[in-house]
Amino acid sequence: MPSSTFPTLLLLRFEAPLQAWGLRARWDVRDTGPEPSKSGIIGLLACALGYKLDDPRIEAELEVHLKVGIREERPGKMKKDFQTIHGEILRADGGVKGGDGEDSTIVSPRQYLQDAAFFVVIGSDSPDLLVLCYKAMQNPHWPIYLGRKACVPTRPVVETLTIQYKDIEDALRHHPWDVKGTGGLSREEPSPDTKLRCVLEDPEGHQVRPDRVYINPARMYLTRYVKEFMVPLPSVAHQEGS
Repeated sequence: MPSSTFPTLLLLRFEAPLQAWGLRARWDVRDTGPEPSKSGIIGLLACALGYKLDDPRIEAELEVHLKVGIREERPGKMKKDFQTIHGEILRADGGVKGGDGEDSTIVSPRQYLQDAAFFVVIGSDSPDLLVLCYKAMQNPHWPIYLGRKACVPTRPVVETLTIQYKDIEDALRHHPWDVKGTGGLSREEPSPDTKLRCVLEDPEGHQVRPDRVYINPARMYLTRYVKEFMVPLPSVAHQEGS
């Protein structure tokens, strides 16, 4: 039975044919990190809550009071696409390129994670904020997408709100693996000796991620520390149709 002394945690599932979680994705070159960025997760919650891009609550509430952990259920493969952009394009100095007959077509390389799946655990020092996010995810103000608007999830993103685990790391280590397949692709279960990579926000971690939300006109981000570790494959949840 869950203990009432355990913290409230919000559990999410990110699965889609394509995902994109940029860490240096500015101007025409759009990369993706190997797992969801905190800024991307915060943006997803802000969409559900109806917070606009410059809403101060994104930083003052969501960034400050939410802590995230991610388990790589299926790493997927890196895919690179090339898109063309034509028209008036903002420059880094604040000016505009294009117009008055000027050729402003550029090629924009874009990376995606193909057929990846992630288990995301969100904790907070404010349980009421997690409840607010949970309710918003069940009835989002704006459509939910996984990093970029073209990356539509193939299963409900929100799983549950729980007090079953003692902390985020405990949930990452023990919550059942459950991948439903994306885009009709393989649903094969991994072998029992499979190890899953986890990334947990930790001020004493030894790795840096440039994805901490900081509201500013240039849309620059601050850094945060994380730790990575591997966990044995948890018990496999029953999958409908498997």
